[in-house]
Amino acid sequence: MKGTPKLEMRNKFLYLFTVFMYSIVFASNPKSEFNGTLSILGPNTESNSRTLGLNLRYIPLVKFDISSLCDAEVSGNIFTTFDSNNIVDVTNKLEIKPYRVWLRFATTKFEARIGLQKINFGPARILRSLMWFDQIDPRDPLQFTSGVYGLRMRYDFQNNTNISLWGLYGNKNPKGWEVFGTKDQTPEIGGRIQYPIGNSELAVSGHHRDIRQEGISENRIALDGFWDVGIGLWFESVIAHISFEDSNRIDYHSFLTLGTDYTFGIGNGITATLEHLLRSIGNRTFSANERYNISAISLSYPVGIMDTLSFFSYYDWNSEMLFNFLTWQRTYDYWTIQFSGYWTNIDNMRPMNSRLVRTVESQGFQFMTIFNY
Repeated sequence: MKGTPKLEMRNKFLYLFTVFMYSIVFASNPKSEFNGTLSILGPNTESNSRTLGLNLRYIPLVKFDISSLCDAEVSGNIFTTFDSNNIVDVTNKLEIKPYRVWLRFATTKFEARIGLQKINFGPARILRSLMWFDQIDPRDPLQFTSGVYGLRMRYDFQNNTNISLWGLYGNKNPKGWEVFGTKDQTPEIGGRIQYPIGNSELAVSGHHRDIRQEGISENRIALDGFWDVGIGLWFESVIAHISFEDSNRIDYHSFLTLGTDYTFGIGNGITATLEHLLRSIGNRTFSANERYNISAISLSYPVGIMDTLSFFSYYDWNSEMLFNFLTWQRTYDYWTIQFSGYWTNIDNMRPMNSRLVRTVESQGFQFMTIFNY
């Protein structure tokens, strides 16, 4: 056990060395592009403590063209926390991981991408029932999320219908809304068909995987749609079934998201987005031993060319918890500066899925600085 910290540190520097070696090698290629993102978020306050911290994240990225039909991307995720009680402990808190490592073959109609990549889909913006493979926080300007290892193929037809198929492997930790991790060294398979109908789109998605408990699998099927009828209207519906051997186990999870958006002609235009999520858990299809309801609203107003004001509010109908988040953001060519204030009527609550929103105090302030090059 004493050798574990040294092994973890060695792996961290191995990731760092690999990313920068790719940067050096491919940056010298005239068909390559090297850039990255550096962000600082703070202050973060630990519950029942006066400790303050700053989160520092650096994402170096290299893109390069192999041929007219093939390209690739390599990026890393370097993360650490500056703690006001122990600043010298930054190295021990350092996390270095691959962020995206993929190879793509693409024509005008077909695309195949293999490696560590982001896979997300569906029309919902905030309370996403189809959050299957990511954990994107809608308030995060970085839209940061861990990727998944796998192969994804997509074909686009002339009438804008598209079919996607994917196979995932090596993603044992829970993803998105998953409660149980995936069985190690077993593949996951799924697909999606999206079909346009006039000014609307309908899609069907499915996914299968084996979870960690021996002989137990999970199957999901989803239907979603989007309509543009002057205002935007959409829905996402998902049914997930885990094949527990015990018939008394709660093995059906269903999700339903209803949403709409509209831009009001006031000043520079106020864009409003409203969504509601219903989550049910039961031991039969469409049954509900437990129900959870969450509503969310987002308002965005461009004050000028560089400045934007936005407001998010979530309400958990079960716990009667209200969470509000007000943000001012200024964007330059390379820099983004964001100041935010939040307040809630209940301390230390998670207004959404715990993977989306961290535990917070009843009120607070935070800033974020992003440098893109």
